[in-house]
Amino acid sequence: MNTATPSHQDFPDSAEGWLARLLSPDCNASDHAAFEDWLAMSSRNALDYAEVERIHQLAGALRVDSTPRGAEPIPTTRMPTTRRRRTWYRPVAWAAALMLAVGGGLWLLADFQSTPATPYATEIGKQRRVDLPDGSALVLDTNTLVQLAYERSQRRVVLLRGRLQASVAHDVDRPFVVASGVGSVRALGTVFQVERRDESTVVALLEGRVIVDTKGHSSGHAIELHPLQQLVYDADGKLGTPRSIDRNVAESWTRGRLVFKEERLADLIAEFNRYSHDQLVLSQAELGEIRVSGVFNAGDQSGLLATLRQGWGLQAKPVGGNRIELSASKQ
Repeated sequence: MNTATPSHQDFPDSAEGWLARLLSPDCNASDHAAFEDWLAMSSRNALDYAEVERIHQLAGALRVDSTPRGAEPIPTTRMPTTRRRRTWYRPVAWAAALMLAVGGGLWLLADFQSTPATPYATEIGKQRRVDLPDGSALVLDTNTLVQLAYERSQRRVVLLRGRLQASVAHDVDRPFVVASGVGSVRALGTVFQVERRDESTVVALLEGRVIVDTKGHSSGHAIELHPLQQLVYDADGKLGTPRSIDRNVAESWTRGRLVFKEERLADLIAEFNRYSHDQLVLSQAELGEIRVSGVFNAGDQSGLLATLRQGWGLQAKPVGGNRIELSASKQ
């Protein structure tokens, strides 16, 4: 099913092979690390694995054994055919009714089985909404990869790449945790965003309360964010100072828009580059300090270039590969 392969010849090269490897009792930390590397190689890998694991869970749900293991043989008796059929189906009916009565959904099986985390991914220029079985929801931005695991003690999302917004259903017994880099964000019922960058993670709180925690690292600690606050922590676990944010600006990307208020051109370009294979670059570093305001459609690179040409006199030209260079027009 997959074309991308891991670097080590002993590791699986397909979604089916990885599912079998991770379910094996011999699976170890090296296997999990290699699995995450394999997922990160390609969005296709993550999508294929999600489908294989979904089929596996559905198959497990259908395997309902009507005879308890170790039960004594039942003496053979003659009974009407209709009664035999009704008796045979009774365990299946009770199992189905029990699953529905406790808040049903196949996801409950994952609480009592050791199953791998489920990956979700988006391609460059695409976004995706993931509705979770407990009523929570994720919005995944362009080029994002996450792993989702529902456990008895917590609901856990690992952000491997990109950006997400989480709308969390309240469950005091099962906190919702998003892990990114060396830290994690813990919430009980709230709306927040997490963005993973090359050397840092950005956390923005829109509603409720979250605790950003890097205390497992020598230079880190924990901070509780208040609504409409944002902070950054680096690769060493050092937490920055919370600052205020505008909710409309923070949520604009979830509606396919990018809003900038007196932002540096360098930061604007970095944001736009996330949505396109064609990458914008500046001919001179000082151009990055130009302040730009505007509302743009995410991924509308041609619209951005037209605005920069008309408003700031910047010219664009291809410079090889997938790069487009911006430079000041000559007087």
